[in-house]
Amino acid sequence: MEDITPDYYDILQVSPTAEKEVIEAAYRKLAQKYHPDINKSPESEEKMKRVNAAYEVLSDPVKRAAHDATRHIAQTSKSRQFKTILPRFMGLVTLIMVVIVVALRLSPRLALLLVVISLVWLLYSLFFRNQKHERRDKGE
Repeated sequence: MEDITPDYYDILQVSPTAEKEVIEAAYRKLAQKYHPDINKSPESEEKMKRVNAAYEVLSDPVKRAAHDATRHIAQTSKSRQFKTILPRFMGLVTLIMVVIVVALRLSPRLALLLVVISLVWLLYSLFFRNQKHERRDKGE
């Protein structure tokens, strides 16, 4: 799912606490880099449009405050989305724990191997697989 509002701080490559002068300097630097008269690459026009939009919002205190509010809401909803992933794995984690306990009675080495495999799979599922789906949803 694509974000409705882009993160203008990322576009201008500045901190959310950046002063107006820093934002202006970053805008000028990127404008020189991506201006269609200077940069003839096909994507430079689109990048320049993003830079202009970011500067327009971040240079105006009212628009910047509105952007900060929507940015905060978007970040909060993403963290909630991550928290909803965990309950899906709880049943599977319980099943893995039962298998490990049974394997422990058979062979401690087998149980240790199952623990390592389970942890690697769980970490992959929670972090990397989720990032892969987010990139796919964004169209990267």
